[in-house]
Amino acid sequence: MLKITVQKLGDIRVLRCHGRIVAGDAGSILSNAVLSQQHTGMLVIDLARVDHIDAGGLGVLLGLRELAHSRAITFKLMNATKRVEEILEITHLRAVFEFCSVRELLCLLHRAASMPSCSADQSDRGDKKESPHGFLEGPEAVPAV
Repeated sequence: MLKITVQKLGDIRVLRCHGRIVAGDAGSILSNAVLSQQHTGMLVIDLARVDHIDAGGLGVLLGLRELAHSRAITFKLMNATKRVEEILEITHLRAVFEFCSVRELLCLLHRAASMPSCSADQSDRGDKKESPHGFLEGPEAVPAV
């Protein structure tokens, strides 16, 4: 079963997924979590705890990407596990999605908080080994239904 925690960080929403993104209920859970977000400039889907994704799950991600684009919302994936990364490569979808590194997300958060900005160009987009644990924890985290 897929569980999602939504983190509200200014106009950025990080959806931390835990479980499997597969055809059926998981796709509906993720879609509902995305559709329930209001006043959002960027959606980041954190895949650090996703152990499997199937064709139905890939279809959900593609549909959410298009929905976000139609609403002028930036849509990015983050922290793809080795297994999910392999599936994205095999299906040639790796190039279709934008990816956000932990460093890039932190830069965006600094900018959103009106702190001295750091360039997104400084981020290492290929570095997916950084642990997502701890940096997004906070009182604004709410479970998605």
